[in-house]
Amino acid sequence: MVTDIKALVAEVVNSEAKFVDEDVTPTLREASLAYLVSYEGNFNYLVDLKRRDPSKLSVGQVRGILNCIRAEVLRGAKTQDDGQVAPAVVSGRYAVLMADKLRFFRVNAPTEGKWVGYTFITEEFGGGRKFQIRDRVQRMDILQAISDDPEALARYGKELGVCGVCGKALTDEESRMLGIGPVCRAKLNA
Repeated sequence: MVTDIKALVAEVVNSEAKFVDEDVTPTLREASLAYLVSYEGNFNYLVDLKRRDPSKLSVGQVRGILNCIRAEVLRGAKTQDDGQVAPAVVSGRYAVLMADKLRFFRVNAPTEGKWVGYTFITEEFGGGRKFQIRDRVQRMDILQAISDDPEALARYGKELGVCGVCGKALTDEESRMLGIGPVCRAKLNA
């Protein structure tokens, strides 16, 4: 049933803008209330609304529920407009050659907590400067480049002298040669 509700919302969702009060049709109101009844998560806003009388929820509160569903729909949509699926990349630090330039990225793909399903990408520059990559097409290109380059993680460590997994300084010769420290190597091989 929750899948049907998400499918209904997915049909009308705008990836560029949240729902506004005028978007709350009787059908969407009914769907959002059904979603709320079946909600088992721990998002405080929804937990609070779930305790209330559904018939007394305002249009703004129902709009808030729809925007929560919208966020789940967009988070779950791991495809681009062209249908291309984003490659799965584990958390770590990567150095990849893109457009004839070696670029350095940190990928954070949480496996637990409220950010599961998200992949955060930060490009790192000299002097400690960092830039969060938010553009969907650019993110897809970066993830694909990392996925296509099995040496990207080790290259980061070799180039910068820090572990490609955890970012700690590599202090022994073998670790510097491999680009990954012994503790992280053991975790990767486990």
